[in-house]
Amino acid sequence: ADSDPITENTITLLAKQINSLRKTIDAQTAYVKKHVSMPEVNLLKTFKGIGDFTAMGLMLEIRSANLYASSKKLAAFFGLHPIYKISGDGQGCFRMSKRGRKEPRRLLFLVAMSATESNPLIRKLYLKKCGEGMSRMAAIGVCMHKILRIIYGMLKHNRPFDPQVDIQNTKATRRRWDKSPVAKSRRYQDYDPNAPISRRQNAKRMERKRSHSVDNTKRGIQTPVPLDTLAN
Repeated sequence: ADSDPITENTITLLAKQINSLRKTIDAQTAYVKKHVSMPEVNLLKTFKGIGDFTAMGLMLEIRSANLYASSKKLAAFFGLHPIYKISGDGQGCFRMSKRGRKEPRRLLFLVAMSATESNPLIRKLYLKKCGEGMSRMAAIGVCMHKILRIIYGMLKHNRPFDPQVDIQNTKATRRRWDKSPVAKSRRYQDYDPNAPISRRQNAKRMERKRSHSVDNTKRGIQTPVPLDTLAN
């Protein structure tokens, strides 16, 4: 087609504007990287997988670890806490809630992707979950939750990243779980056989009974239906 002088001029002007904006972004990026010096940012950068801008972005979102009573509260702020979701056919399992703002999760996702390659602790966890049959994205979600707990501990105690600290904490948690009694009577309570129920509720109870009597970790319902859900 014949060239159009107006179109050529418009494209030339747009290309110049794009190049100018790129130069401005590069200059501002270099300035921020050079002059922004927060103790928390430098602390987060000790974790392999967190760079200058992901550290600054995370601190802009978190602000202060003192705002959160525990790592679970911080995970809920990021939308990483698990919630029970039921599909239309009555089957359900625990999924990442993804509530709240997307930007914090996007930053943490980038950190997790980088950490699975550069951080031995996170890579080991990622490969372990994939080896157990978990999907790649689900394993990344587990790593995101793990990284956020580590970040909370680093900020809360003002300590640089040390994989040995996390290993010791994991062992201590396992010991507490092994010593704690399992209250099965509270987890699986019998229903009143004389109470009237609908056909839908009866089907759910039968499904729950089957899920407790077989190994359901690889197919079917992956977790028992919560009692408060069945009570409705």
